[in-house]
Amino acid sequence: MEKVFVACSMLSEEIKKIMEELDLDNKVLYLDAALHVDLDLLEQALESKLREVGSNEKPVLLIGTKCHPDIQSLANRYKCSIVRGSNCIELLLGPKMKDLDSEAKTFYLTKGWLQNWRKIFIEGLKWDPVDARQNFGFYDRIVCIDTDIGEIAEEDILEFFEYTQVPVEIYPVNLEHLKEEMLNVLQQS
Repeated sequence: MEKVFVACSMLSEEIKKIMEELDLDNKVLYLDAALHVDLDLLEQALESKLREVGSNEKPVLLIGTKCHPDIQSLANRYKCSIVRGSNCIELLLGPKMKDLDSEAKTFYLTKGWLQNWRKIFIEGLKWDPVDARQNFGFYDRIVCIDTDIGEIAEEDILEFFEYTQVPVEIYPVNLEHLKEEMLNVLQQS
């Protein structure tokens, strides 16, 4: 039985890179990253993708276990394997996330988040710069995770800083934790 990944587009470049490294040719169905702002739409899209998986295929969720409050029941209903990370950031950082969290109140970005923040915060949540500053004002810093897949443009970081008024730090990380999680769910029956 072929395993089909249903994944968040936030991690599309990272998933593609790992699949190339592992010589995997599993089909991947991506969910639009901006769906996180509307849990009902996220659930509908997730169910649609899971129904799209053929009867000779087994769905594997590459979506954080806390990206939707009912994700575990959806996984059970569609007999899916699911990764152990609570969100895309934890899937990339693994245990390093606790260390970073202990240092300061941190909001995390990936390259995917940086490419989609307008769609999420401005279009989806309708936050103007004042809303952004009020909502991001809780954080001491923003950590942008650099997986070394393509360049993270300085102007993108600067624009996000201008929107949030919170300092942005680059944090390099490899793909080993996500790779381990992907291998783990592929080995599950």
